[in-house]
Amino acid sequence: MSLQNLFVPRTRMATFDVALRIEDLNNVPPLNGLFYTKWKCQTHSGTSPRVPVVNREVRWSHAIEHPVDIPIGKDGTLAPCELRIAIRQEVYSHVRMKVGVLTVNLSEYARLSGSTRRYFLQECKLNCTLKLSISVSQVSGPDSYSVPQLDRSMVLTDLNDIIASESSARNAREPSSLGNSLSSQQPSGRRIVNANSTPSMHSNTTRSNTTETSQSRALLPIDNTDLRDLAPFQRSSKKNQQIVNDIFSPSPSSSPGLPT
Repeated sequence: MSLQNLFVPRTRMATFDVALRIEDLNNVPPLNGLFYTKWKCQTHSGTSPRVPVVNREVRWSHAIEHPVDIPIGKDGTLAPCELRIAIRQEVYSHVRMKVGVLTVNLSEYARLSGSTRRYFLQECKLNCTLKLSISVSQVSGPDSYSVPQLDRSMVLTDLNDIIASESSARNAREPSSLGNSLSSQQPSGRRIVNANSTPSMHSNTTRSNTTETSQSRALLPIDNTDLRDLAPFQRSSKKNQQIVNDIFSPSPSSSPGLPT
């Protein structure tokens, strides 16, 4: 038990068993040296084995199990219980560099049966994510408490999680959508009939209007003034045609006799 929990009464102290597995670190550039982790939670601490980079990945699969005491606040919410993991690189036996740090509040996982997620590293210059498996189960103490909301700011959403959430939401919507489609079949049929009948009536009305317009145009009176104006042009055109016929097709009576 940590020093700050010594003054908390036992009626407000819950004991949990933490099962942690540090899986791997991915998106690691091909660097020389070995990578390892140092972790600390309350009075517990430890170090993982040193592993090289293989195919841009550092795989530890390092398992950790230890109990933790988490006090319950006056508002009925579990107090923070931080797990700090530091990733380091060892180039030589005397050269060690910090790659990144991750801080996880274990109180947020108290109601979860188990969680495996990828986390972004803090204070990291590389685009690396750390995969952790966390399980927090209560061993003793009061169980009437609330769990703080899970902080997803450092959690990398996995594609499998997105697919699972989308499929569950789709399954929840399918019964209601099926009922709505069955109830809306009959009204939709009426709408289709009305929609089909309206254009036919409109087309019949359009054809009747077109017929009446053509008939009215055929019955319009003819203005004789225009015809009288065109009469002199018609007489002149006939005279010209007669002259052309006389020139190219002369009659025998009008042609002069040829000498014999």
